[in-house]
Amino acid sequence: MTKTLDSLRTIPSVERVLSGDAYAPLIEEFGRSRVKEAVVDHLGALRAKRIAYDEAAGVAAAGEALRRATSSTLRRTINGSGVIIHTNLGRSPIDPALWSRAGEIATGYSNLELDLARGERGARDEHLGALCRSLFGCEAAVLANNNAAGTLLLLAAVAAGREVIVSRGELVEIGGSFRVPDVIQQGGARLREVGTTNRTRARDYAEAVAPETAAILRVHRSNFEIVGFTETPSIEELVEVARAKGLPMLYDEGSGRVVDLAPYGFAAAPTIRELIASGVDAVTCSTDKLIGATQGGLILGRADLIGKVRKHPLMRALRAGKESYAVIAETLRAFLADGSIQQGCTIYDLVGGRRISDEIDP
Repeated sequence: MTKTLDSLRTIPSVERVLSGDAYAPLIEEFGRSRVKEAVVDHLGALRAKRIAYDEAAGVAAAGEALRRATSSTLRRTINGSGVIIHTNLGRSPIDPALWSRAGEIATGYSNLELDLARGERGARDEHLGALCRSLFGCEAAVLANNNAAGTLLLLAAVAAGREVIVSRGELVEIGGSFRVPDVIQQGGARLREVGTTNRTRARDYAEAVAPETAAILRVHRSNFEIVGFTETPSIEELVEVARAKGLPMLYDEGSGRVVDLAPYGFAAAPTIRELIASGVDAVTCSTDKLIGATQGGLILGRADLIGKVRKHPLMRALRAGKESYAVIAETLRAFLADGSIQQGCTIYDLVGGRRISDEIDP
């Protein structure tokens, strides 16, 4: 009992602790109020355990608690997984030169929503319009905060309360247990499944069209493959069905394929520009995968469809910020510069002509 009382008597008051020189660096770094909270917690723990106070141990304990409470767990890592664009490791690394140029916009004021020529309020999505028209051949473009948001917005604007036709073989689950059927339904559309898991034909889409059908949607299976006894209609076939039925053809391309990756050892697939040229009315894709920018979701396509997206109430909730616009604009501009892709996407330097499995969510 005497030893316990002696231990308790060694514990000083909070104010006495804070007035000591040993805690001055912590107070300078974190502020007196935060340090006081850490000291109160530490002294309380000592009393509960009947442990004597030690100043050095107290400073260390308070410092550790403060750094743990005020620091992010985000750390720079080395990607040794063999997966080039790893969704769990931050996706595409951003080119330092592009980041530096974008920083000139992000670190100060900008005309994000100001029309400088007219001196009036402007629209942030117009900043990427010319770039996207030049790079992808689309009529219009809008940016959401990621590809799932882009798909959600597109369906909400085009197909709310109506049916969207999708192949059963494309009802995929993306990272974090998010599923395409859920995204479709949250967009206010009703899912109309056609075909089977392994075989879907163009006539399955045509036969499923009804008065309540709003659109045909293809979802790129970018994180898995179905092999063996399979059949999938080409984009050209689906566009033909959509035209015959008077429906918009939508494509959740997902990965943001700007250039042909076949020369780098990847399976051939149409680029976004090729999809739009083939007659696809609207394409959604990520900007932080094959495009190589920060997180975002581009919606590219016909001006009338993109116009509906712009006017939808969800647009404000899912829009991207100035930092995203700055980085994405610089990255898209890099693709256009001299017709080269030298800075546009880190993947081309990393692949080096070898086939390395990529793990990219749609």
